[in-house]
Amino acid sequence: MEEGRLAYRVRTAEASDAEALRAGIGATLAHPDHQGRRESYGGAASRGDLLVLERYDRPGQTWHVAGFVECHMRVDDNLSIRDVGTASDEPQTGVVRYLLDQAFNAFRPIEAQVKIRRDATAWLEIFRAIPGFYLEGEEYRRPHYWTIWRWDRQHAREAAEPPQPPAQQQPRPPRPPTPPPRGPQPNGARPASVGPRPNGAPRPAGAPRPNRRPPSRPAKPR
Repeated sequence: MEEGRLAYRVRTAEASDAEALRAGIGATLAHPDHQGRRESYGGAASRGDLLVLERYDRPGQTWHVAGFVECHMRVDDNLSIRDVGTASDEPQTGVVRYLLDQAFNAFRPIEAQVKIRRDATAWLEIFRAIPGFYLEGEEYRRPHYWTIWRWDRQHAREAAEPPQPPAQQQPRPPRPPTPPPRGPQPNGARPASVGPRPNGAPRPAGAPRPNRRPPSRPAKPR
């Protein structure tokens, strides 16, 4: 990778890189408050668990340490990220993301785990923004609380998918009107919805017969 007059390379660290790492690294995941530095990088380098990012200065024709990542691949294909560092007082997001990409490409894990101090805001923001990482829990290691972050392929795929628009509820069709009740009604009354019968139409069952007698005439005076 080349940027202007600078070039970068990632390689597996060697035991001879320990002094340059101690001198060039400023911000580390394991010591986010700059109150301490790790004692040695030799053990991780001898196990092959340390990847180093170097920057090449063309005018000076020398390589300078730009960052590192220490991770261990377990037998269950779970990658344990133990430490990350950059050559600056605050972690550089681009350097951290690039080192993690190189580590994932090299080890091809099924899952990964990293522990970040609860008060390390800058580191939390970096890992929270990486697709596939999610907060799994917390633990207390004197004198600090540590958050436990896990990565897996399922969460990475879901984070890479574009968000789906919410499903729109289809309007319900209108309901047909309720048919009038049928059959005999209380007290022999017709249903309220039944109008007068046309001539010759059959009388509903149970309906009273109409009174066909003519009205009585008034009596004549004697």
